[in-house]
Amino acid sequence: MDKKSVKNFYETFDFEKMINDQAPELIQEFLDGEIEFISEHIKPNSSILEIGCGYGRLLKIMAKKSKQLVGIDFSNRMVELSKKNLEGKENVDIQLMEADKLTFNDNFFDYVVCLDNSFGNMPKIELDVLKEMKRVCKNGGEIIISVFSENAKDVQRENYERIGLTNIKDDGKAIHTAEGFYSRRFAKEELKSLFNNAGLEPEIVKICPINYIAYAPKTL
Repeated sequence: MDKKSVKNFYETFDFEKMINDQAPELIQEFLDGEIEFISEHIKPNSSILEIGCGYGRLLKIMAKKSKQLVGIDFSNRMVELSKKNLEGKENVDIQLMEADKLTFNDNFFDYVVCLDNSFGNMPKIELDVLKEMKRVCKNGGEIIISVFSENAKDVQRENYERIGLTNIKDDGKAIHTAEGFYSRRFAKEELKSLFNNAGLEPEIVKICPINYIAYAPKTL
């Protein structure tokens, strides 16, 4: 699976419907846990960048706490949906951009986040993305990533069958489908290694049995 195939999938699939329909209990626990985590963890009046903002589900939450909020996505369709869903939010800017080729200046945001397992939908560029997240984060700021854990395989398959994806295959680390969807899981040590390779020392916590949240300060 490559980035082009995944991008084509995101231009056509209705992720908003997938989340708003009745998700498996563990998926819902993941989604609710993310909201609780960022609501408690991110300080008010911060500047925030969300990588892979999708249709804007979490932008709506973070907009309440930020002085400046930017969401980026590589899908034209997702960017248009986000703009529609965040219409009227003067502190929110949504842009079409590649996660591994950010156009922002160095040391620009207080928080750089990648949530909803968006980091697990980026085949072969994960480390490049993490390095870019670190680059645009301010010294003393924080990078936050939320992903499926190694325990998510069964519920991933259940969820993707529920929404009608076909020819679902698992390579031991990630789900691949005929439609071009890719969804990776991460072991705790894999996350730690990725962060370390980007020059970051993460804290890694579980918000539910199928998830990890890794967060690390950017230091000089």
